[in-house]
Amino acid sequence: MRKTPNGSLFDTEPGIGGLRAYLPILTAVENGKGVLDVDTVKGCTLGMQAYPEGGCYGECYAAKTAARYGIDFATSVTRQMNHRSWRDVFCIVRDHRATWYRIGTAGDPCHDWENTVRVCEALRGTGKVPVIITKHWIAASDDQLKRLSALAAVINTSTSGMDSNPELYYLVGQIGRIQSFGIVSVCRVVTCEYGDTGWGRECREKQNYLLSLEPSIDNPLRASQLNQRVLSGDILLTKHQESRGGGKYLSLHNESVYLGTCETCPDQCGVQNHLSTKRK
Repeated sequence: MRKTPNGSLFDTEPGIGGLRAYLPILTAVENGKGVLDVDTVKGCTLGMQAYPEGGCYGECYAAKTAARYGIDFATSVTRQMNHRSWRDVFCIVRDHRATWYRIGTAGDPCHDWENTVRVCEALRGTGKVPVIITKHWIAASDDQLKRLSALAAVINTSTSGMDSNPELYYLVGQIGRIQSFGIVSVCRVVTCEYGDTGWGRECREKQNYLLSLEPSIDNPLRASQLNQRVLSGDILLTKHQESRGGGKYLSLHNESVYLGTCETCPDQCGVQNHLSTKRK
């Protein structure tokens, strides 16, 4: 095993067609931004089907990293606990300095909701809050949401002004549905500084609506200078050397958006909302 630049374990095995496949074994690893990654699924089959050129919006950092290292990101692999790895995972999560861990760093956990819930249940004894980040390609069942509510999980729904109207209708509906189960339901917005084009103005209007939802997180798009939307002027980029994780070129609609490591981030993926609710 060796480490990739973002600090996650390069835990793969030979796959099909020359690409490597993720191992089906659960791990807990801190990446370069300080995220404690406990991905219950690696890879994103449905996301890559929807956006075959580079993943979501053509700029999925996990998909680009996988492509760089010859990993099959288009095949979702369930990562299960086994007797050899379980103790290590539990202890790493329990002893990590953060109050939470993240599921959904290099894959969408919705591809196996049942495994995702079981892992969260097994990690309950660590005292840490599970944060699940998903685009709901597959919706969780009512039973699974009830169990996540009992665990005081936080769910971030990934959205963007670049989503189509039908996509946003579905995603915003999932945000409300999750909230109805007593779960902290965060609208996680992939934001852009949009150009003064027809497409850009339409996306900006949807972005403003998404950011008006409570709670929401502003997550700037990190994009290539060769992105077609950048070249056309639909999306504007600036270079920020201080940015941590995912590249230095960002589409930054708000200069005050936090760009550092997770440890000092004010959002904490919505966990602060969970803690403030708990204290009331």
